[in-house]
Amino acid sequence: MQIEERIQMIMQKMKKLNEKQPQYDIGLFPPQWNPPVSEEMVANFEMQNGIQLPEDYKKFLITVADGGTQPFYGLYALFGENDIDAESKPVLQQKFPYTVKNPLYLMELSEEEYDEIYSSDTIFDEIDAGFLWLCHEGCAMYSILIVNTEDPETYGTVWFYDFANDVGTAPLMDPKTKKPMHFLDWLEYYVDTTLALEDDDYFSYIDLMGKVEG
Repeated sequence: MQIEERIQMIMQKMKKLNEKQPQYDIGLFPPQWNPPVSEEMVANFEMQNGIQLPEDYKKFLITVADGGTQPFYGLYALFGENDIDAESKPVLQQKFPYTVKNPLYLMELSEEEYDEIYSSDTIFDEIDAGFLWLCHEGCAMYSILIVNTEDPETYGTVWFYDFANDVGTAPLMDPKTKKPMHFLDWLEYYVDTTLALEDDDYFSYIDLMGKVEG
């Protein structure tokens, strides 16, 4: 299936969310979307930051929207206003330091390894590089999109990111294919899961954290 066809399919399913009224107060519901942006704007952004955006994310920006009010507290706009502090913006010109085979699970570290990571004042200068914020679930839990990495298998994948609760960061694994999720996988999982939920249910992407074995 072509990227454009898949986007249309996902957004058709997204319209069905207009009929749902979940009880949890996260983001504006039903989903509302910002206007799309031009190819020229995206090309200039890539040139200024020395990166190439993943093709599925780029197509979404150009054909559907630059952000919106869902998933969760909303899909962050690339060009529009966001509630991301300037000091929290990742350095896109630097490489993301982990791979889908070697993520960072804080809970798996020894006490010495944990202390070593947090003893450095520059640790987040190394971690917060090569990705875009996608959305905030709440409680300092985020989805991020990897846009700059040495590892081709890691490029374009979506990761769970949570250091406030001592989780770490790791790729989201599709429960059906057992492969790392990319942007459209991530968005479609949100739609399908939300449509299947009872109105007072809730899900978190943390349940999909994993890694590529081997």
